[in-house]
Amino acid sequence: MARQLARGMGAFSKECGCSRPTRCPHPYTIRFLDALGKQREEAGFGTQDDAIEHLTQIYAEKKRTAPSVSGARRELGQQTVAEYAKQWRPRQRRMTEYSTGEHVNSSIDVHIVPRLGSRKLISVMPIVVERFLDELEAGGAGRGNQVNIFHTLKAILRDAYDKGAWRTAR
Repeated sequence: MARQLARGMGAFSKECGCSRPTRCPHPYTIRFLDALGKQREEAGFGTQDDAIEHLTQIYAEKKRTAPSVSGARRELGQQTVAEYAKQWRPRQRRMTEYSTGEHVNSSIDVHIVPRLGSRKLISVMPIVVERFLDELEAGGAGRGNQVNIFHTLKAILRDAYDKGAWRTAR
């Protein structure tokens, strides 16, 4: 069962074979075009109304966003982690150059860029970060070092998110 909403808004469906799909416990899935014009899918909506409401929010957000802002966000999402980290670091004025700044630069240059540097920001999802942390642990990085590296990566990704590099799933 798949239902299409207004043109450009998206669609919702259930992937079950239940005889009464609107009353079964299986979750709804929605499909829509993201800001980059690529088809996205999100699942886990308990009711048809929840799925429609989320699609409506996505559509309203796309309509409210000016094309120039949308274009800037699209460009930002296409930057690699290495490119963004290089731009991000000089903006961190609170870090002292002799101590914290040195550790942050080391985290970026030695750990983050070699493992994630070629990835586009838009492609960094939670599972990517989990695998990154697993690689750090497997590579013998100490627990304290892992925490510091993670905090640096988190700060970079949060800054990119705040600037609109990607829209998160609900």
